[in-house]
Amino acid sequence: MEIVIHDLSKIYPNGNRALLNLNLKIGHGIFGLLGPNGAGKSTLMRILVMLMEPSSGMVTVNGMELARYRKEIRSWLGYLPQDFHFFPKLRSGEFLDYMARLSGMKNRKERSDAIERILEEVGLFEARDRMASKLSGGMKRRLGIAQALIHRPKILVIDEPTTGLDPEERIRFRNLLSEISAGEVIIILSTHIVGDISSTCSHMALLNKGEIAFSGSPEELIHEARGHVWLIRADDEAYHRINARYPVISTVPSKEGWAMQVVAEKLEDFKGEPVEPNLEHAYVHFMENKLKQQLEDRMETIL
Repeated sequence: MEIVIHDLSKIYPNGNRALLNLNLKIGHGIFGLLGPNGAGKSTLMRILVMLMEPSSGMVTVNGMELARYRKEIRSWLGYLPQDFHFFPKLRSGEFLDYMARLSGMKNRKERSDAIERILEEVGLFEARDRMASKLSGGMKRRLGIAQALIHRPKILVIDEPTTGLDPEERIRFRNLLSEISAGEVIIILSTHIVGDISSTCSHMALLNKGEIAFSGSPEELIHEARGHVWLIRADDEAYHRINARYPVISTVPSKEGWAMQVVAEKLEDFKGEPVEPNLEHAYVHFMENKLKQQLEDRMETIL
């Protein structure tokens, strides 16, 4: 199974350009869509699940155009929006039964088995008879994950998947996705949390201001940051100068003052030790340096 996005654009009536000429291929496995708030991630997700029409361009799933084969493709989809809503007067199990029927599961025994299975997988089995409105914030998010997975979709689209989850719940969620992705399933995670991408995704794209700024593996993005992440040990006076000059990833108090991890093409006026980058370092490096260079090169071409 493959999703192909070709020259996709979305411009709102007020003139806001959410997406511009996106071209992307997404195969089976877990695909991460990373970018700052306002980058266009949620707009793209809503187009992929047919809740919004693009201004131009085309999306195909297994060669079938999204606009022409809506009913068939919709049956393959599971979706967890960022602003997930439920019916507060239904119990958790009742809500999942309702969502299972909407997904086309007509057999009562099949629905019952699916509900028990998914409640166990997301850690809500003990809360199956609790009113959905009485669940904690993290449990409501897990209920949203459960309704997206209830019919074992071929394409799972999740917008900001770990919002409201504590560290233990995030680990459970990531492990669940890894198990699901072992089959011929496409899972798309849209997030601004770098850890969600680095822990689960083999392929990713970085979206910025409605355009694809990077597409590849997390390892490829990390490779570009090698040699550009530094640990600087600073006193109070240097601390303020470093903060003003470089993107600071972390700051830890030490006996000597401060241990600061910074991203920089090269250090000037400060001594630092090179640090092996992770995806968070690589993301900041790309946004602060590579992306700016791309924009400068584009402007030179135009001029």
